[in-house]
Amino acid sequence: MKLSIVSLLRQLRVHLLIVTLLSIVILLFNTSQNQTASVIKSLYAHQKLVENLTELHENDFGLTLIKLESLRNKLQFNIDDLDRKLSLDIAARYIQDPAYEKRWLESLQQHTMNYHATVQTHATTRQDTKTYQEVLKTERAAIASALTDFIEVQNNILFQKEALNSYIIYFTVFYIILIAISYFGKMSRSIRDLHAINRRTPDYDYRVKELEYLSKVLHKVDEEKRDESYRDPLSQLHSLKGVLHIYNRKKIPYNYTTYVYVFSIDNYKEIRSHISEETSQAILKKLSFILSLYEKTNEYIARIGYDEFVLVLPSDNQDAAYNTCEQLRKTVEEARFKTERINVQHLTVSGVFIVKPKDKTLESAITYGTHFLKTSPKRHANTNSIVLGF
Repeated sequence: MKLSIVSLLRQLRVHLLIVTLLSIVILLFNTSQNQTASVIKSLYAHQKLVENLTELHENDFGLTLIKLESLRNKLQFNIDDLDRKLSLDIAARYIQDPAYEKRWLESLQQHTMNYHATVQTHATTRQDTKTYQEVLKTERAAIASALTDFIEVQNNILFQKEALNSYIIYFTVFYIILIAISYFGKMSRSIRDLHAINRRTPDYDYRVKELEYLSKVLHKVDEEKRDESYRDPLSQLHSLKGVLHIYNRKKIPYNYTTYVYVFSIDNYKEIRSHISEETSQAILKKLSFILSLYEKTNEYIARIGYDEFVLVLPSDNQDAAYNTCEQLRKTVEEARFKTERINVQHLTVSGVFIVKPKDKTLESAITYGTHFLKTSPKRHANTNSIVLGF
């Protein structure tokens, strides 16, 4: 159950990352849509300014020149504004070639300036010849065509952005709904499991099935490659040979220190004298299962004697490694062992936490630990000793 919750949270983290990325894409496209709409609005404003040029009359020469200069400045400002808006549109470059839009903008600017120059010449010379009228007509038609084509291009781009953005929004909403439906059932099952484990009087059959499932998950191996000599047959933990084999095959990071925790059950010989061998083995099996929960990717636990065990912890943090050993000791102390014939309220373990020197082997550290447990006067029940070197 614990492993399933971790897996659920990892999957949820991936889904949240995907939804976040999709949200960023939607935001970019919305911003791009607004930018294109602003460009189209500026183009219509430009069209209006050009139309104002055609309304200039020759009745007041001075007023005509003032209006003409004002319109010229507005036209140039509008061209610069269009250029700035197009350069800020990040998403547009993936729909339309920026060089293509730049050519349209340069063409529009050129036609606008030509038309402005023609109107200015017409206003200053105050000649209303047929030639000037033809030039005005030609330039007016050119700029009108350029504006119409450019507006049509921008409208097509806006339509493509709106369509693509709608598809992304629909996909994101559908994706979120699927995640919500999927995780509603998964979370409900996980919450139910947590409630079952936290009950003060859990159902015996349910707990047995749960423990059997976890045991299979923790000890699942490839049967074809499995070497029975590497496993203790009673506890299904690693044997001494097995833990040495795994440790020697693993590459320990250069900045890691190997910490070895050798421990045994307190007063187990006396306890065994009051119970049968079958009961003793049942207790060891349950204890072994509890200990197996402390086995991780780079941490190994093994049974090295009848009631002796070892936990190997390569780590770069001595305090964290020692706290793990203390937590293991407290977990065993809090466990309850019940059988049909006898009620063993609790067991305790005591051990030695060894900092293995770089020049010493793991086997020598384990040997030192077992010898320490048997001979050291410093050993006390339900406590841990620390050895910084040997």
